[in-house]
Amino acid sequence: MKWSEIRRNHPNKFILLGDIVEEKISDTTYRILEGKILMVADDGKEIRKAYNRYRQKGMNVLYSLPATPTDFIIENVPFKGILR
Repeated sequence: MKWSEIRRNHPNKFILLGDIVEEKISDTTYRILEGKILMVADDGKEIRKAYNRYRQKGMNVLYSLPATPTDFIIENVPFKGILR
């Protein structure tokens, strides 16, 4: 389902997506075009738990916040720092 339709059908909800189709904008930036809805919830903790379960199974999933705009842009920022 297209992201614009998902956002229109589920306003102000946390949404967990799988089978994501994205468009590369730059080396680190992507636009989410569509995906399969795995879960819709009002509670961010529920979505985060479901996200972790799918990730443990090796699935590529992504979740949106209620404020995520119709133009869903993701930026992959490399982590820099010291881990202890």
